[in-house]
Amino acid sequence: MERARTFAICVNHRYGSDTPSCGDRGSVALADAIEQGVRDRRINVEVERIVCFGKCTIGPNMRLVPGGAFRHGVTIHDVPAILDELEALCGTRPEEDELPVHLIGS
Repeated sequence: MERARTFAICVNHRYGSDTPSCGDRGSVALADAIEQGVRDRRINVEVERIVCFGKCTIGPNMRLVPGGAFRHGVTIHDVPAILDELEALCGTRPEEDELPVHLIGS
């Protein structure tokens, strides 16, 4: 099986700042929804929460890496289309494959 690609989602919070950030604009809820959709649909992609693409003023931002286009200003309404695209680009895992378990912050 081909190595899974990574879908990176910025969850940066700029605490104590008036500057916008992806986290302040709902990217944590977006990451939760995309992670759940990837698990439910067994999409062959790993989701990684990152801090920061350097584009928080136009976020929430996410990107399929390597080589995918940036998505800016993503909303919860975009999640079904993102999952459809990820499934089309990355395929799905066979039922017998274990889904990867990642520890955030480890």
